[in-house]
Amino acid sequence: MPASRPRARSLALALLAALQAAPEPAAASALPPAGPTRLADRRTPVVAAVEKVRGAVVNVATEELVRIREPSRGGDSMAELLFGDLFERPRYRRGYQVTSLGSGVIVAPEGYVLTNNHVVERGVRFRVQLLDGRELGAKVVGTDPSSDLAVLKLETKERMPFVAPGRSDDLLIGETVIAIGNPFGLANTVTTGVVSAVHRNFKAGDRTLFDFVQTDASINPGNSGGPLLNIEGQLIGVNTAILGERSAGIGFAIPIDRARRVAEDLIQHGEVREGYTGVEVQDLAAAGDGAPKKGPRGVQVASVEPGSPAAQAGFRKGDVLDAVDGQPVESAEEYRFRVRELPIGGAARVEVLRGKERLELALRAVELSPERLEELVARRTGIQLGEARAQGQRYVVAKAIRRGSPAARVGMATGDVIREVNSREVSSVAEFRKLAAKARRSGQLVLLVQRGYAAERIAFDLD
Repeated sequence: MPASRPRARSLALALLAALQAAPEPAAASALPPAGPTRLADRRTPVVAAVEKVRGAVVNVATEELVRIREPSRGGDSMAELLFGDLFERPRYRRGYQVTSLGSGVIVAPEGYVLTNNHVVERGVRFRVQLLDGRELGAKVVGTDPSSDLAVLKLETKERMPFVAPGRSDDLLIGETVIAIGNPFGLANTVTTGVVSAVHRNFKAGDRTLFDFVQTDASINPGNSGGPLLNIEGQLIGVNTAILGERSAGIGFAIPIDRARRVAEDLIQHGEVREGYTGVEVQDLAAAGDGAPKKGPRGVQVASVEPGSPAAQAGFRKGDVLDAVDGQPVESAEEYRFRVRELPIGGAARVEVLRGKERLELALRAVELSPERLEELVARRTGIQLGEARAQGQRYVVAKAIRRGSPAARVGMATGDVIREVNSREVSSVAEFRKLAAKARRSGQLVLLVQRGYAAERIAFDLD
């Protein structure tokens, strides 16, 4: 009997261990179990498009260096205290780096990123964050403030995912579109909507912006520069603006047909080359019943330069320009915008009213030589350019001012020194020509003119 006690004790211990290891009875579930799901049925065309392109949408961080000027060290004398800031070389201390966030889209496997000019215009350094969290440096290839577009180049030799361009000339009102971007710093946010309108013009401050794609896809601050996609995942626009400070279901995108032309020029030439047509236009104040109506209602040819593409196409002074490539034009500003978008060598179909006759003329855009550009500036402003030297430095000067010209009316005189063109310093006529060519995109030439110790900025129309 004693020998059986250890065996019984072992059996009891084994039974106790088995009871302790046994799972407790599962509590009854308050909800029914999850049902089966079929991912294939949930992968809608929107999901497929997003999966296709997400890796090519990036966040753009722009760092701006703010320099703070230090006051003059001055001295003990009253003259040093009064005039130290005037004559000393200004000294700056290290400022702050202000980082702003925007969006962009990779449009080529070499790492070219298309974004908005206002995302990068004040930056000195750029960091681009990819979908996988990596950050890459980037450099500006070129910017075009007139179209609010810019191209960056990622600092990598890796082949990058990119979004293939679609078309914007065949968009359907009501078709589904997708916006991806970085609103309020929320990376790779996806929203959907429809094409609300095409060829939309709208006011932004004191400017009128022309020919945008309107969408109700939610766009907010930080979406700027991000892609607008069609249901096939093709790039059809660059998200640029919203109506008001927050999304109200009204957003605007630059059509890809225009954005692609600008991007190609920026990548190949570092700037957008604007063609020359040789026709000057003005707003036409029309009268319906003999009484003049307020505001322009059309566009009229003010002058045609002899030998220009416009002259060769048959344009005449007084012609009323009704439409460009099928799109009505209601102001001289809108006409200039549409013709500015012509690539060099391209042509536009312009519908012309000449009395009771309606004509369709083909207007070509040709490259403007530096010499022809200088002639254009002289004709628009009345300034004949020259160069002068003083104390080993070279200056651009007004060699002559045409009587009755815009320059004469604002008080410019022979010998005035031209220090800057559109806020860029110039020291030669060659530099002036180059900057004036860029100024044609904005339609305005702003000169910093110095006479003696006084300097003044003067703006001229240069359409």
